[in-house]
Amino acid sequence: MQYTIDVKQGKKYDIIVCGGGTAGVFAAIAAARQGASVLLIERTFSVGGMLTVGNAGITKFTEHCKDVDKYKSEVLDSLAVNPQKVQVVGGLAKEYVKRMIHNNTAVGTSGEAGSYVFTDRYQAQLTLIEMLEEAGVEILYDTRVCMVNTSDGKVTSVVTNNKDGFTGFTADRYVDATGDADVAYLAGVPCRKGATALDVAEGGASKVGEMVQMGAMYRVRNVDFDRLFEYLNDNTDRFFQHKFGVMSLEDAQHSYHKGQMCVFSVLVNSPDAGLYPVQVYNQPQKDEAILLDRYCGAVKDGLNAFELSDAQNILQKGASVSLSYLKSIPGFENAKILHVPDVGVRETRHIDGEYILTSIDVVSGRDFEDSIACGGHPVDIGRTLPPEIEHMDMNHWRFHIPYRIMLPQNIDNLIVAGRSVSTTCIAWGAIRPTAQCMAMGEAAGAAAAVSIKDNANFRDVDIRKLQKTLTDNGAII
Repeated sequence: MQYTIDVKQGKKYDIIVCGGGTAGVFAAIAAARQGASVLLIERTFSVGGMLTVGNAGITKFTEHCKDVDKYKSEVLDSLAVNPQKVQVVGGLAKEYVKRMIHNNTAVGTSGEAGSYVFTDRYQAQLTLIEMLEEAGVEILYDTRVCMVNTSDGKVTSVVTNNKDGFTGFTADRYVDATGDADVAYLAGVPCRKGATALDVAEGGASKVGEMVQMGAMYRVRNVDFDRLFEYLNDNTDRFFQHKFGVMSLEDAQHSYHKGQMCVFSVLVNSPDAGLYPVQVYNQPQKDEAILLDRYCGAVKDGLNAFELSDAQNILQKGASVSLSYLKSIPGFENAKILHVPDVGVRETRHIDGEYILTSIDVVSGRDFEDSIACGGHPVDIGRTLPPEIEHMDMNHWRFHIPYRIMLPQNIDNLIVAGRSVSTTCIAWGAIRPTAQCMAMGEAAGAAAAVSIKDNANFRDVDIRKLQKTLTDNGAII
């Protein structure tokens, strides 16, 4: 069937950022601070995505050490005296976190952005709104991009749908921060969904098209951490060291009592799964926690509306099941669910970019001439990794993110930021965390502004000028 729609003509902007989530907000702020007129299009009524309404917190600002003692003494303790030595993400992301730490609405480490930072949900979003408004970004909520028009290898307009009907907006440059590469896909950019043959060859997937599971990190209140730590000290076999947070029971307890970020897992018994770990993250409110476990996951297709709807129901119900088992652990007896977010889709499309970031690039910490950001999060794809990656030495480990993985093929005035950039599955498992997406977003916004000033396509941006723009703002590349 064919239909005819009326499309109203909207304003023209220098830059349009599609997607106001983890990467998009920082792309918009970075571009606007360079003097560009910016429209931020967001499909929900919230900005920040997974780091605000998704309860995901912000991870990871520091390089990684697999050894728990080294991590404590050489990374976490260094944040108090020389944070620049161990941090891998700075710039807008760090500015954002520091604002919240200073007003006691985020939990950091020694007053700094550390391995993990969890926030007051409302204040996390409010702070972003303030930063967007300060930069002069115009925000359009409850709006989806439904069509993309192209001509001669450029995006000429995006067509949106909301309460006003269909509206076409034009810009000189476009940033796709939708997470699903929606704009790139609609513009005809070659994309893949899930794993490729290369991913199978690298050991990141068992079959072509495979995608990692969706999840939901749910928020609870009435947690008695003192009682919980007392129980864990008496039952150390129920303490499970967080794989990426790397804190001992003693370190976690000490950090909590100092009002700092603590990360750990508790082993809980269930009738169908036996003992399994529940990840626990503390909050600015002393009796609140964010939880994640096996009952908050679903393997579905995030590009299929019916499967996505099914996953939403599974995850909403899964949080209740999870908490029912967790209540057997002292400290959680009176816990109540405060918030279960909408289904968190981790992986759908990846663009075919000018370069594909590989597992070797990430695990070897390879530097790139066009590096625009760094990361320190180990590979996390929710599947068994090849032994050489799972057991590699990772003390003071960091990696670099090249500009080219954000450049889609075929379209000159479009850049992609966030989890849908051009990577293999294993490499994606390291760059998808929030702090890395925030850094990529800042780089994309800065690149858009630089390209307009120099009248250059994204591929022809002077990388040295872009890198200087980023480092002048405190970014780490």
